[in-house]
Amino acid sequence: MLTLLSFPRPVAALALLGGLLAGTPARAQHQVYDPLPPPGSAYLRFVNGLGDAVALRPDFLPAQTLGTAPEQRVSAYQVVEKVAGRTLGLRMQQGGQDSEARLTVAPGSFVTVILEASGEASGRGIDAVPVVDRTEFNQSRARLTFYNATPGCAAATLALDPDGPAVFQDVAPGSARSRSVNPVSARLKAGCDGQAAPAFALEGLEAGGMYSVWLMRPGEAPTAFLTRDATARWRP
Repeated sequence: MLTLLSFPRPVAALALLGGLLAGTPARAQHQVYDPLPPPGSAYLRFVNGLGDAVALRPDFLPAQTLGTAPEQRVSAYQVVEKVAGRTLGLRMQQGGQDSEARLTVAPGSFVTVILEASGEASGRGIDAVPVVDRTEFNQSRARLTFYNATPGCAAATLALDPDGPAVFQDVAPGSARSRSVNPVSARLKAGCDGQAAPAFALEGLEAGGMYSVWLMRPGEAPTAFLTRDATARWRP
């Protein structure tokens, strides 16, 4: 069972940006997850930034496979218990190639692990890049997080389409930025170094909802898409 993380039409770019970004300070995230996992747990999700499906065999969660359609690339957050002082082992397989990674996460944290092509000279293998997520949200607005999941992109930008101002800019590879936004509709474009992914719709946002925008290059061209954050329900 999945739990969606919770927290009307396009207008001129500057007015829309003002409506999108206006907000009050975010409040700490509590009461979202029911039942709560034991103290010392963390929440972890995986993101496939590769060109093909990837099979994962963590030693701390059940085996799983991430596909290449936008809705298949991002897993739900899953509870990992007793993470303090523990090294988490992850085995990844794609196209007959095996890779391994070791992760450490802090108790109480939310971590997104981006799977991307290895930066080694061989050009083979998979890197697992952990991103520690903000654990704040605003019940009266949506939270939007922009992830640069493109290793070769030094400074990613997310802006209103076609020629609107930036919502996020200068986001380093393997990192993310977040902010509270009004639940409006718009079209966004993400890109890097003058090359933009096809524009996509920002729609269906709900007050209190948490959403992620992903910029990645699984093939020759960049792509960007929106997902709503969710957690797999923890069962005692």
